[in-house]
Amino acid sequence: MNESDTTALTWPDRASLAGPDAASLYREIAPAEPHPFVRCWWEQSVDERVDGYVQRVLPDACADVIVSADGSAVVVGPATEPALPRLRGGERLRGLRIRTTAIGTVLGLPAYELRDLQVPLRELFPAAEAGRIADGVWRGRRWSPAVDGPPEDRRIEYAVRRLMRTGTRVADLAGEIDLSERQLRRLLLAATGLEPRTLRRVARLQRFLTLSDQARTPSDQGRTRPVSDRARTRLDRARTLSGPVRPARSLAELAVSAGYADQAHLSREVRVLAGLAPSALLAERHPSAAPAGRPGDTGHDFPA
Repeated sequence: MNESDTTALTWPDRASLAGPDAASLYREIAPAEPHPFVRCWWEQSVDERVDGYVQRVLPDACADVIVSADGSAVVVGPATEPALPRLRGGERLRGLRIRTTAIGTVLGLPAYELRDLQVPLRELFPAAEAGRIADGVWRGRRWSPAVDGPPEDRRIEYAVRRLMRTGTRVADLAGEIDLSERQLRRLLLAATGLEPRTLRRVARLQRFLTLSDQARTPSDQGRTRPVSDRARTRLDRARTLSGPVRPARSLAELAVSAGYADQAHLSREVRVLAGLAPSALLAERHPSAAPAGRPGDTGHDFPA
C-alpha cells in the first residue's frame, strides 16, 4: 500500500466524542464515493473514568486495520465467532475496515490465513511500509485505488453479492459462474477468508441486526440519546434516533425477513456467531427494549 492520495478525513476532537453517560463512543465515516477496498473508517473512544470497557465484536465478513494512539497497529482478520476485547479507560482507536471481496488483495496473502486472528501489521508488511499504513489510517488518508484495486476476478464480487442476498443456494451460485462447489469454496476462501456457507450465515446475522435496528421507533422526541458504541451506528444509517425506543417487530418476524427458516434457526445461528441468544443480544445492544421472543430465548454463553 502506498499513499498517493494524501487527502485526509476530518476526525472529531476528543471532546466531541465524549458524552455524560457514554462509557464508549464509536463513529464510522464511509467513503464519499464507492471505494474499491474501503468499507469505512472508524474511531472508538473510551471514557477515561471507566475502569475498562468490554466491546462485543460480531462477525461482519470484513477485516480491519486498527491503530492505537501510541502508534501500534494490528490487522484483525475475518471472523467466524464473536470477540470480547477489553479496552482501557481513556483508550482511543482508529481503524480502516476492508471490504469483504478485497481482503486477500489488500493484505497480499490468502485471506483464510487471517481468519479469526489478530496479527501485528508489521508481520504482514515491511517495517517502513507498515508505519506508513498505520500513519495513514490514524490520519484518515485515502489510499489510491490504483494501488490496491478491486479483485481482478469479477466472479468474486458477483458471488459475494449473491451470497449476501436471501435465498441464494451455493450449488446454484457455483453453476451460474461455471464452477464446481469446491472451486467456488477455494476462490472465496482465498479472497474473503470465509467459505460460501459461512458468508451466508454472517450475511443473515447482519441483516437481522439491521432489520432489528430499523424496526425500532422513537417514543420520546424531547431528548436526544447519544450513539454510544458500534452497535448503535446502524441506527444512524437507518434513521435519526431520538429518545428511548420500543420494538416494532417480533423475533419470529425478524427471523423470516432476515432469511432464517424460523425463529429456532435464528436462535441457533445467533448463539454461535454472537455468543448470545437473539433477545439477549438485542437487549445488550439496546437496553431500553428488545423484540419479544419465545420462552427460553434469554440465556447467553459468552460473546462487534
